[in-house]
Amino acid sequence: MMIYKALSFTAAAALAFSTGSLFAQDHSNDHAPGHGPDHAAHAAVATIKIEVLPDANHAAGKTAQTIVRLTGPGGKPVTLDDLEVAHTEKLHLLVVNEALTDYHHEHPVGSDKPGEYRFEFTPKHGGTYHVWADLLPLATKVQEYTHTFVQVKGTPAQPQNTTNTTAEVDGYRFDWTVEGNQPLRGGESVEVKVRVTGADGQPFQKLEPVMGAFAHMVAFPENLKSVTHVHPTGREPEKEDERGGPELTFHVVPEQAGYQKFYLQVQIGGQDKFAAFGVNVEPLAAGGADLAKVKHICPMCAGVENIGPGKCPKCGMALVPETKAEDAKAHEH
Repeated sequence: MMIYKALSFTAAAALAFSTGSLFAQDHSNDHAPGHGPDHAAHAAVATIKIEVLPDANHAAGKTAQTIVRLTGPGGKPVTLDDLEVAHTEKLHLLVVNEALTDYHHEHPVGSDKPGEYRFEFTPKHGGTYHVWADLLPLATKVQEYTHTFVQVKGTPAQPQNTTNTTAEVDGYRFDWTVEGNQPLRGGESVEVKVRVTGADGQPFQKLEPVMGAFAHMVAFPENLKSVTHVHPTGREPEKEDERGGPELTFHVVPEQAGYQKFYLQVQIGGQDKFAAFGVNVEPLAAGGADLAKVKHICPMCAGVENIGPGKCPKCGMALVPETKAEDAKAHEH
């Protein structure tokens, strides 16, 4: 059985609902050895703005050629030459409707006009869709989430807010468990495992690499004021013919309490599969740890530590509370 550890790649992006004003994370020293905790992640205003160009063809159930425009300071078009590769792509779009029932991960390609990118978008429902662009500008080496909306004709889906720990997608079963069967709590790090079972009822060990990992998972709270992205680390695939599964382990730190929808993305047979889990996140218990005051370390690189959350300046992984990292290492032996 192959088990892959996973950690938060990005902290939850605190969202101000004005285009382009979001969380940024420092990548400038990701591969610089010997630096200490002063180079941990920090919040900053995003430097790039995004907008979806109006299109009358955006309608529920129909595929429309969709164009997004990226602009930097002074309205200068942002081209692919201005961006660095992150997770094998220079531009990621995370798109979800307000009911949290329809999620898309898109990779737009450049169009004829500088700063404009196109992709095919097939929304299942009408109403408002939220769009986050995940970017790594070359000029700053600071990861950014920038946000906008797209309006879709048709009847909006109704929020369901149901919880589930099992999801079935095209005959594959995905089971969600939390360490100690404890609830998720806002601001508290917890280990989440997802186990994949094939249509034959056997543990599935043929997960294919997708964007440089064996899985990616994003989470959206009910109020859609943040986005959290976690992905596998540790022994990531180095070749396209490598396979993973059946178990994936994530360290999840929900930013806030309340209902959240988690979408797990894997690739099987060359096709993306999305498994959705609805989870109620409880408030941090009285006397619970204030993560801003807790010692965090890198589970991969010795000697990297910081008071509060941050990012490892050596390998780029998210720092985790010291006790969680030590527990994870103990379970490997």
